[in-house]
Amino acid sequence: MKKLFFSIVCLFLATTFVAQNNSNVFDTVDQKLDEIWKNSNAPGVSLSVVLPNGEVKTFTRGFADVEKKIPMSATTKMLGGSTGKVFYSVVALQLIDEGKLKLDELIFSKMKAYDWFQRIPNAKTLTVRHLMRHQTGIPRYVFSPDFQKDVLKDANKVWKPEELLSYIFDAKPEFEVGTNFAYSDTNYIILCMLIEKITGNSIYDEVQKRVLNKAGLKNVVPQTKRSYHNIAQGYNAENDPFYPGLQFDKSGKSKYNLQFEWAGGGLVITTHDLAVLGKKIYEGKMFNPKLLEEYFNGVDAGRLGGKWGLGVHIKETPNGTTYGHSGYMPGYITNMVYNAKDKFTVCYQLNTSDRSRLSIMRSLPSLINFISKELNK
Repeated sequence: MKKLFFSIVCLFLATTFVAQNNSNVFDTVDQKLDEIWKNSNAPGVSLSVVLPNGEVKTFTRGFADVEKKIPMSATTKMLGGSTGKVFYSVVALQLIDEGKLKLDELIFSKMKAYDWFQRIPNAKTLTVRHLMRHQTGIPRYVFSPDFQKDVLKDANKVWKPEELLSYIFDAKPEFEVGTNFAYSDTNYIILCMLIEKITGNSIYDEVQKRVLNKAGLKNVVPQTKRSYHNIAQGYNAENDPFYPGLQFDKSGKSKYNLQFEWAGGGLVITTHDLAVLGKKIYEGKMFNPKLLEEYFNGVDAGRLGGKWGLGVHIKETPNGTTYGHSGYMPGYITNMVYNAKDKFTVCYQLNTSDRSRLSIMRSLPSLINFISKELNK
């Protein structure tokens, strides 16, 4: 009986200590974010922290919509840009574990049924690993001047994946497959077309079943239309040559169909849900943990720094190894980082991509250092 009583007391004290420590961490983040925000000219920011025990808190500052005086909130959604690839990578790795995809098998035999596929640069030497690690040498279709003109012509156009790929048909590869690294949304367009072909389902259905349901995420929606409930206005530079000014007009519709991004990103998210997902992924809870070694087996990411794994950006920092992914869409910047040593995740989003309003981006990463210090006290 004494041993049982002692165990209960120890458990109570440990739980109380963790709760107090977590409260101290959140208080520190709140204070530091206040200091950072004082010197910011961004319209708004949302920042979520998931601590080692899974406790989550979201902090916001500023406005989701400056003109309408709508404050940023924990449930405000934003365009996640390339962070959508994090979700698609989970789908791919689950399929690899099930034997339905193979990392190093040439995909040409499965994709050659599309008569246009042979016009993709390096088409006959592509593998899933090359696509996920951006080692294909395939150019980015979004950088095509023709695409940037065409996407603005019809705001209601629904883009097919092969239409997006057509902008790089017969293009000269940037390098031979597997010999270099060049980040390209086009790689994930091809990967998700392959996933759809193998599963017989849309990539969004697979994400819902394999990622959102499994992780318990409630605030992620497919980016398949021009307007969304509870989404922050996006502020781009007025002189941006591609997409100047506001993302949404007075009626709440975007100037072009945001559906075009598809598997290059293609999800509307909250920082809470992306932060929660990141921690689950990097701790091996979203696919067979035996695949983590392959997942983190990265290649030199060139000017981006660090290494790139199977849909994850890996960096060595003074606080240890971090895993994560960033994203961009006109009017939005997203970044999600998981600290492997201290087992916490930070995700933040800004509803601006205007360089003149992004000074806060230099300060937000410092919050990771403060969290590490608090957790190690």
